[in-house]
Amino acid sequence: MADNHPVSHNDRILEQFRLQAETFTDTGFATSGLEWIVQQLGPRPGMQVLDVAAGAAHLGRALAPHVGHVSALDLTPEMLAQGDRLARAAGLRNITFLRGDATALPWLDDQFDLVACRLTLHQVADAAAVVREMVRVCRPGGRIGVSDMLLQGPGVAEENTRVERLRDPSHNRTLTAEEIHGLLRAAGATVTGTTSRPNPLDLEDWMTRSQTPEGDRVEIRRTLDAELAGGPSTGLRPERRDGVRTLTHVWGTITAEAGR
Repeated sequence: MADNHPVSHNDRILEQFRLQAETFTDTGFATSGLEWIVQQLGPRPGMQVLDVAAGAAHLGRALAPHVGHVSALDLTPEMLAQGDRLARAAGLRNITFLRGDATALPWLDDQFDLVACRLTLHQVADAAAVVREMVRVCRPGGRIGVSDMLLQGPGVAEENTRVERLRDPSHNRTLTAEEIHGLLRAAGATVTGTTSRPNPLDLEDWMTRSQTPEGDRVEIRRTLDAELAGGPSTGLRPERRDGVRTLTHVWGTITAEAGR
C-alpha cells in the first residue's frame, strides 16, 4: 500500500542534516564567521545561553568559554551527536545538548540571558514562530542574536529560493535584514544592531556537502553561468575564475533586546 502521508518540512530538515552531519567539523565552512558572530553577541561570564536550532552547536561551543552555561537545542539527533563529540574533544563541560523543536522551546519564560541562532531562519518553515520563542525564553533586558544569510537585491527571491532548494530541499526562504527586524519587533524585542559580511563559497564544495544529486548540480551550474552571461539574478553573486565557480552569501548578525 502506498504511503499517502505528505512529507513535512521538518522531515526534509531531518533527512538533509542527517546526511550533512559528518561534514560539520571544526574546519572549513562550518566554522565560518564564528569569531565575528561572538564579537557581535558580546557574551559575558555567568550568562545562561541558549543556542537555538544549534546543529552541531558551533555557535554554542564558541560561546561556551565566555559564559556560565550553554544549552544547545536541535531537531536532528545526528547533528547533536556530532556537536557532543566535538564538545567533549575540546574539553567543554558547560554545554548540554537537547533534541527539540525551535518553534516550541521546552523552557519557561525568561530563562536565558542570551538567546542566539546561526543559519536557522532561512531553514525553518515558520521563522516568526522561532523568533517569538527566542524572545519568550529570554529574560527582560536580555540579548537576542540572529545570524543568517540575508537576501540581496530586489526581485531575486524566486530565483534565489529555486537555486537554494535545488541544492538543499530543506531550505525554506532567505530573509532580508528588514524582514528579520520585523520579526523581532513583532515578538516584542528592540533591534539594537545589524552588521553584515560576505561569505564566499566554492560552488562544488557547497553542493557536495548537501549531497546534491548530479541532475540538480547541472541545473545550478547552468543557472549561475546564465546569470554571469546577463541572465536573471539569483542574489548569490556568482563568479568564475580559471574555471572555478564561486558564489557569495551575505551573512548578517542582528542583535536585539528582549522586553516585556
